[in-house]
Amino acid sequence: MSSVDEKDQRLIEYSVEAIIIAWLAYLFLYQNFLLHTWHRGLPLPPKWPFAIFGIIAGALFFWYEWRRFEKELERKAEAPLKSLLPVALKGENTNPGEPSEEKQEGERAEPVTEES
Repeated sequence: MSSVDEKDQRLIEYSVEAIIIAWLAYLFLYQNFLLHTWHRGLPLPPKWPFAIFGIIAGALFFWYEWRRFEKELERKAEAPLKSLLPVALKGENTNPGEPSEEKQEGERAEPVTEES
């Protein structure tokens, strides 16, 4: 069984959401147009302008969500480099016999006094 990576999962998820939003936008716009301008006995207006507006709304939603996801991926790619680099450098130049400059949370740094 093949595994689907996160990017493909999000693509499928956002595509389905965009289709649903396009359909609902079409229904909402067409229904409101009929409620406000259509009267009994008149022929129904064409549906294609409302379908186009629905498709545009779905495409805008998809574009917005995909851009947010790409920014999230960029932040994830940058985050490990920033967080791992200082940790790797902290333990690099320490000797076991020397006191560490690192302090645990809650500990205060005591002033260093030289006693001879």
